[in-house]
Amino acid sequence: MLKAAMRLLSTQGREGATSRAICAEAGVSAPTMYHHYGDLTGLHKAAIDETYVQVAEAYRRGAREKGPQQGLRAGWAMFNHFAREEPRMCRIVIQQILAGEPPSSVAGTLDTVAEDLESLHAQGLLNVSPYFAVQMLWLATLGSICFTAREDGDKALYPSLQNSMIDMILRSLFKECGTDEKVLKENDQHVRG
Repeated sequence: MLKAAMRLLSTQGREGATSRAICAEAGVSAPTMYHHYGDLTGLHKAAIDETYVQVAEAYRRGAREKGPQQGLRAGWAMFNHFAREEPRMCRIVIQQILAGEPPSSVAGTLDTVAEDLESLHAQGLLNVSPYFAVQMLWLATLGSICFTAREDGDKALYPSLQNSMIDMILRSLFKECGTDEKVLKENDQHVRG
């Protein structure tokens, strides 16, 4: 049922992900959906939460393997990949965030990022307060995925733009971020054509 809801939300939006359509695709009856998810809104919310889990895991895995900066890069890349591959579902996630009801895994990821940034701040590795860093990263991420999930535009440029954006953000937040200036120039040249 969850996979059916995710697929229908991704391909047809909320309008196409009706109780009837989800139950038909999953081969279950409406009472089954109500038993497990309470109502259609609960199922939609569970499906939206599940789609974001991959982004949250990318951050955790990157941070665990190579530290918080790599976690931020990995989470950023995964979120933007999600926006490119699943633009309709990404727009639904954005709507949830704007409505003040972000997927639970979004809130959990932000808490983890905040804890990691607190630790880095205590080590003297941040140029700004952890709170400011989290807000700046969140602002940049939302702007980036809104840009990526839009229906028009030259999608071939997105990876270069996104890589440049995360490099600039990390350079501004972290001391000795290690951003490769050559990579930034190459990205800029690619964007300019």
